[in-house]
Amino acid sequence: MRSPMSLMLITGIVMFALLTWCLLKNIFPPSILFILLPTAAALVCGFGFKELGDYVAQGLKSVVGTATLVAFSAMFFTLMKEAGVFDVIVRFILRFITPSTFSVLLATLVIASICSLDGNAYATLLVTVPALLPIYEKMNISKKTLLLLITVGVGVTGITPWGGSLNRAIAVTHLDILEVYYRLIPLQAILFVLGIILCWFMAGFENKSGSGISPDEFHLMRADMLTCKAVHNPWLLKLNFALVIATIVILISGLVAGNYLFMISFSLAIIINYPDVKTAQQKIKEYALTIFPVIVIFLTIGVFVGILQNTGIIKVLVNEIADIFPTSLGPYLYLILAAFSVPIVILIGSDAFYFALLPLAVGLGQSFGVSPLHVTIAMLITEQIGLLLSPVIPATHLGLSLLNLRVDEHIRHSMTKIWIMSVCALVAALVIGTIPV
Repeated sequence: MRSPMSLMLITGIVMFALLTWCLLKNIFPPSILFILLPTAAALVCGFGFKELGDYVAQGLKSVVGTATLVAFSAMFFTLMKEAGVFDVIVRFILRFITPSTFSVLLATLVIASICSLDGNAYATLLVTVPALLPIYEKMNISKKTLLLLITVGVGVTGITPWGGSLNRAIAVTHLDILEVYYRLIPLQAILFVLGIILCWFMAGFENKSGSGISPDEFHLMRADMLTCKAVHNPWLLKLNFALVIATIVILISGLVAGNYLFMISFSLAIIINYPDVKTAQQKIKEYALTIFPVIVIFLTIGVFVGILQNTGIIKVLVNEIADIFPTSLGPYLYLILAAFSVPIVILIGSDAFYFALLPLAVGLGQSFGVSPLHVTIAMLITEQIGLLLSPVIPATHLGLSLLNLRVDEHIRHSMTKIWIMSVCALVAALVIGTIPV
């Protein structure tokens, strides 16, 4: 005997409210919430454990491919970072910096954007801040501007098939990960151009505030920074760099499935860098221990999505919410949500954004004939740019700690600029047809 629609609606609202509240307050680990909350909701609505077991199996099947891609890509890029590939890129870019403030700010954007290709905001901060902070201090450029441009860099290239944001969205929507990514690439290019404009604007602002350094002092400082502190085999470094480029090119081309491609790339990287069997086994164990919590999250997302979609709780919830709005406004609700993604993610963080808000936005869009693909693109491109503004996200606090800044200083300095970029990206998506009107 199934529960009436009103009970399913109330149960769904209570469940999502609890999920959002628990994520905001960090009361329980997300993986626990993704198992217990949908299970309790389904039981209240009259479903039995036998049915739920089938639904969970379907949900787990939908995330296995993505979880595999995340696991092997994360291990691959971690190994490449240890091998010094990203250090080479940073030093190469530093060679082109001049004593001008704009040059330093542009280099910050480029380095942060490149480092964010591994989809790891923590790694981006740990590479970029130590490399560039001495320049900012000696040139009297605000540390808040450094964190602003790192935030933009993470927003520009942090959406990758192996990154957290895109994978969270795919786990919820079940879309093809590469199809979404290919459509996002032009928007990422537009965001990068907007980032360059921001560098020009901030350079003018910093120059008025007294930034600058003499050419002699600057060249001495840069020479010291270009000195390689770690010793790497030049031949091995070139081989690793070629492997990274080849992997990214093949991934974008779509010639090989992403999860299988990173399995191959990681295997080759292990053989190349750690030919000794014992050392290789130890490194694989280290990487696996690091990535295991992420895989747990993805498996529990499979439970969450499998139960909510197959029981019909999501469908009832979005249909009822859709009825509240005028039919004429319905097809544009997801655009309104996307336009406010930056303040929303500042308040609720990325977990609640993707696991609580995105499913509702997709469901609302579908009820008005809007493709889940277009909703997902709109939410991704507008949310990612504001990721490192949110005090709910741990990586934000890493950046604040490295730069000895307060969260309110960072938000006041950066929020308006980031929000404008987010809305501009959304408008660009509409103009070039990535999101049809």
